[in-house]
Amino acid sequence: MKLSHRAEVLAKNSQNFAEKDAIILRQAVEKVVRLGQRVGVTPEEMISLLDSGITIGDLLALLASKASGIA
Repeated sequence: MKLSHRAEVLAKNSQNFAEKDAIILRQAVEKVVRLGQRVGVTPEEMISLLDSGITIGDLLALLASKASGIA
């Protein structure tokens, strides 16, 4: 089945957005992992915290507090 030109363009744009989103997400995760390692929290510990129900926001707050010396 041949897609119309418009459908092809929309499909390609959708794929491009998905690829860009994946790149942005990967970069964000890498930054969080680096921060965690800097403050003594391993990626495995972060995964365990997330698995136990902590939100991303709370995880970031925890890492930030450790980075500032509060926690």
